[in-house]
Order: sequence, then structure tokens, then C-alpha cells
Amino acid sequence: MSELIHNFGIDWKLLLAQVVNFGILLFLLRRFAYRPILAILRKRREGIEHGLRMSEEAERRLASVDIMKEEVLHGAKEEALTIVSAAHDTAKKRKDEMMYEAQMKAEGVVQEAKRVIEKEKAKMGEVVYMNARELITHALAKVLKKMPQESRDTLLIEEALRELRAIRK
Repeated sequence: MSELIHNFGIDWKLLLAQVVNFGILLFLLRRFAYRPILAILRKRREGIEHGLRMSEEAERRLASVDIMKEEVLHGAKEEALTIVSAAHDTAKKRKDEMMYEAQMKAEGVVQEAKRVIEKEKAKMGEVVYMNARELITHALAKVLKKMPQESRDTLLIEEALRELRAIRK
């Protein structure tokens, strides 16, 4: 083996110095570079894991917020439909009430008009009766060419009016 070492030109003192230098360099790099780098990498990994957990939690919350939003929208739609239905029912009821009131007013107006017509008809009947009385008096006076006694006239007029009323009814 010493021949091998000699053929390759290896100097054992130099090799030993290089092994010691490598060991010192390894110790220094491990102590001052490798561990801090590992610590930084571990902190980054923990930060990334924490970020992933927060992201998953945010996604879960977002999903629950979406579900709550859908529930609230569904409830609002149902409430709106209920309100619209109630307003429709109220409007229909109010319309029916107004129609009934209008019908009652119209019937009242018709009844009042009938009453006024009957009143006017009765007045006109009296006026016709009075006019007929005068006409009959004048007609009898012309027919008889003389004025009969008042009692006879009254009796004839009353009889003619009774006949007129009987015909009219």
C-alpha cells in the first residue's frame, strides 16, 4: 500500500492536514451555516404549514358563509313572497270592500231616485187631478151652457174624478 500511496504522489502529512482542515471546516459550516439554514428552512416550513392551515380554515369559513348566504337569501325570498302574498290578499280584500261600498252607495242612490220619482209622481198626480178638476168644471159649464148649482157641480166633478182614478189604477 505504501507503493500505491507513493505512485499516486500522496503525502500523508499533507493528507492529514487536509483531513484536519476538512473536519474544522465541516464543524464550522455545520455550526454556523448548516444549523441556521436548517432553522430558517424549518421556520419557513412551519410558516407554510400555518399558511396552509389558515387557508383551509378560510376555505371552510368561506364555504360556511356561502351556505349561510344561501340560507339567508332563501329565507329572504320566502319572506318577500309572504309579504307580496299578504299584500295581494289585503288588496283583494280592500277591493272587495270598496266594490261592496260602491254597490251600496249605488243602491242608495237608486232608492233615493225611486223615492224622489214616486214623490214627483204623486205631486204630478195631484197637479193632474187639480187640472182635471178645472177642465171638467169648464167642460161641464160649456156643455150645460149654464152654471149649475155648486152642489151639483161638485157631485159631478167628484164622480168624474173617481172614474178617472179608477181608469188610471
